[in-house]
Amino acid sequence: MTSEEDPKVEIDFIYSDTCPDCPPAKETLERVIKDLNDDDIIVNYLRAKDAAKKVEKYDITHIPTVIIDGEVAHVETVSDKELKENIQKKKERG
Repeated sequence: MTSEEDPKVEIDFIYSDTCPDCPPAKETLERVIKDLNDDDIIVNYLRAKDAAKKVEKYDITHIPTVIIDGEVAHVETVSDKELKENIQKKKERG
C-alpha cells in the first residue's frame, strides 16, 4: 500500500505526571505502536494540565485517556489486544 492508500491514524495519549496508571498505559501504547510498525500512526503525548481545551472537548474525567482519530477509545486501562484492534479498525475505515 502506498501512503495515499494507507490512512493516517492520530492518537492522543492524555496523562498526568502523578497518575499511577499512566506509565503502564504508555508502555502498552508504545509496545502496540512498535508491534504494528506503521509510520502512518501519529502519537501525541499530552499532559492533562497542558491540554485543557482537549480535556474539556472530550469531557475527560479520568486518565490515562486514549483518543484515536477524535474518538475516546480507552479510559484508565489499556490492553494490547483492544488497543491494537481499535487502531486497525480506524486504519481500515480510513
